[in-house]
Amino acid sequence: MAPQYIPSVQTLDRRMIEVTKPTNPDGLVLEAWAQGYMVGSIIIMICITVSNFRRGVLLHKLILLELILGTFHGTFIFSNAPVYGWYLSVTAIFLIISWSLHNVVAWIKVKPFLGRKSSLIYIVTVGLAQPYWILEIYADFTYFNNISDIYLKTRVFEALFRDPWWVFTTCCLLYNIRTRYGFGFFELMYTSPRLAVMIAAMGLSIIFMVIDICTVTDTLKSVLPIGINPFWKLAFVFKLLTDTLILDDFKTTLDKLSCRNRPRMEEQFGDNWAGSKAMTMHRETTMELAVPRRLATVGGRKAEVSQSAAPWTFEDTTKMEAESFHIDYAEAGSQSSRFPARKPGFGSGA
Repeated sequence: MAPQYIPSVQTLDRRMIEVTKPTNPDGLVLEAWAQGYMVGSIIIMICITVSNFRRGVLLHKLILLELILGTFHGTFIFSNAPVYGWYLSVTAIFLIISWSLHNVVAWIKVKPFLGRKSSLIYIVTVGLAQPYWILEIYADFTYFNNISDIYLKTRVFEALFRDPWWVFTTCCLLYNIRTRYGFGFFELMYTSPRLAVMIAAMGLSIIFMVIDICTVTDTLKSVLPIGINPFWKLAFVFKLLTDTLILDDFKTTLDKLSCRNRPRMEEQFGDNWAGSKAMTMHRETTMELAVPRRLATVGGRKAEVSQSAAPWTFEDTTKMEAESFHIDYAEAGSQSSRFPARKPGFGSGA
């Protein structure tokens, strides 16, 4: 959404400028580059998403949908008046839907780390922001079709109704990675480069988000061509990249990573690795991936083997099963010696 301002010969009562397709060479090249960058990046991410797509998973479907909807608004540079204003306004609707879907996707991914009340507040506030976007759709149409200047007043609040949930999601993920799983960034980069790239993309998206806010508030007015703002496109691409790199929710991904990382923890902490601080904080998150409870028969009674005694020691479980087998076998032998053997033919009808 990058207008070019040209003084209007026939000035309307409600506006002093006319919005048209960029005609300044510098502005036209910058806007065309930004749109091409956005569309090309999204097409590549669509291919990656489809190649990792699993049928029946709602989260994967939402990610693919937000990618497809975000593509259309990167093509309005090819249109000319009078189609330009209409085409830009219509594709902006799909872009806004994609932004809202991104917040829903972020909620699904971070939901396992949130309590019930926090999760409800998250998704309800996303819903409460939608009336603003309805107003923004109207403002886009009236502004780019030279009807009203209300867009100049509503555009300033776009980041407020679009990005707080993403900032919260990023902070929540980083907090849980550090406290629950005990990973540092460089350690995570070595263990899982994909997850490290995703976190870097989160940081870049927030950086470009801040630059976009500075541009909208005229802080960078003298640096860029008039009416051109490529930074929201850069932020948007990095947001979509985080969804594409890891399609599943964050907790599932980190739990799998933690399970694969156990040999490193054994080497780092030695015999006391299961009782280390990082593992103590993380124990509750991997309990469902630990060895299930088993029943061992001892002295004719069934005793339950607790997971908490040795949650990650598979050798102990195997040993317990072997001991249980020997005990059962010994008891069976002792019981058979108490009763005399049956005579041949007894109970056989002979």
